[in-house]
Amino acid sequence: MKKIIIILVSICFGLNTKAQIDPELGNLLQSVLNSSVNNEDNKGVSAFLMMPNGQKWTGVAGIGKQNVPITDTTLFHGASTTKFNIAILMLLLAEENLIDLDKSWSDYITLNVAFDPAITIRQLLNHTSGIADYLETANSGNNIISDFDLFYTPHNILENSVSSIPDFPAGTNFQYSNSNYAMAALIIEQVTGNPIHVDLRNRIWDPLDMNHTYFGAYEIYSEPTAGVWWNFGNGLMNYSDEPTTSMLSYAYGAGNIVTCPTDLGILLNAILNDQFLSPETLDQMLTFVPKSFNTWTAGYGLGIHHANVQTDDVVIGHDGYYTNLTDMFHSMNHGFTLVTMTNTQTSWFGIFNPMYDILSNYFITTEIHDLDIKYEVNIYPIPSKNTIKIESHKIIEEVKIIDLLGKIYYQSKPQVKDISLSINTDGLYFILIKSEQNISKQKLIIKN
Repeated sequence: MKKIIIILVSICFGLNTKAQIDPELGNLLQSVLNSSVNNEDNKGVSAFLMMPNGQKWTGVAGIGKQNVPITDTTLFHGASTTKFNIAILMLLLAEENLIDLDKSWSDYITLNVAFDPAITIRQLLNHTSGIADYLETANSGNNIISDFDLFYTPHNILENSVSSIPDFPAGTNFQYSNSNYAMAALIIEQVTGNPIHVDLRNRIWDPLDMNHTYFGAYEIYSEPTAGVWWNFGNGLMNYSDEPTTSMLSYAYGAGNIVTCPTDLGILLNAILNDQFLSPETLDQMLTFVPKSFNTWTAGYGLGIHHANVQTDDVVIGHDGYYTNLTDMFHSMNHGFTLVTMTNTQTSWFGIFNPMYDILSNYFITTEIHDLDIKYEVNIYPIPSKNTIKIESHKIIEEVKIIDLLGKIYYQSKPQVKDISLSINTDGLYFILIKSEQNISKQKLIIKN
């Protein structure tokens, strides 16, 4: 039986347009932020959107520390989006052959712990190490609030707060653990000889103009902060006037970055659009642990995971749920990057989900209305050869095919106007084509 290839047409966007997003769309997104403050008990919220054509939008609502109104540069605690940053830095060092992801952690650092020396760096980054999570212990909340001025070093944490009993033998299962990233950050410092924030800034944040991002408890910042309304075990309380030293140092490498939605959105968009890591490295980052699909991560790679609340789209990035709440994800289906942050412990994805729904509906409607546009890139099937053919009026700079799990199925930089390629495995795919100043993102359904 012949292979059937269904091409679902998407829009071809110009990369350098300076137009603002549709005002009506912006108003709808802002209404979600307003409602989250007025009706859902969030004190202060902030959001950033980057559209596939490079258009940007920011929105804010509510108040931060000392009742100061939130702005788009107000600093929030990035929580576990820290892991995304740490993983990127680790991968950059691996590209330079300064770190081997498949070597043992014990080849790089010495700790007074009973962790299995066979655990690899890769197993730390994808949470298959089996090392227990110190932030999930019963006394972790009390450790944080008992003395807000207490500074926890990574050695304090790893040697005194992490159970010596593994959750499972290394490499046999998946369990999200903050301990993994505290170790990973410490390894980076040992390899580079620098405090980790130095290399985060020099290698990632400064090149991407992330001017409002800091390694919390280790760097000084002057921007207004969002504050903390959180439950550390005694109910939701306002800790905004307390020092953040214990909160942030206790999450070293795992949840202590201080940032804003715009900076996180720029970073995620750069990574997933091949502007930072090599294609081979990005492929490793997007290799998801099979057993991780059975957990809330819905598939975890190297410092990146799926949004488990979306079923009709590949939505990948990272969220954070510690002292502040962050959802940072990129829609592979529609090509937008959305980041939402709140200073209040409320519902997970409570702000992101309604904003995502608005954007998804907007793109679906736009696609329907624009089907008669003359596209610069044409894709059509050749069923007898199980092949698709791509034709462009301009030189095709890059072709990338991504499967439903977010893994790169095919990638090339052909530098020609026409290309034919085969997809031999059934499934839903997203094909991204770059040609000069345009980017076309389309969906393919391959089935027998």
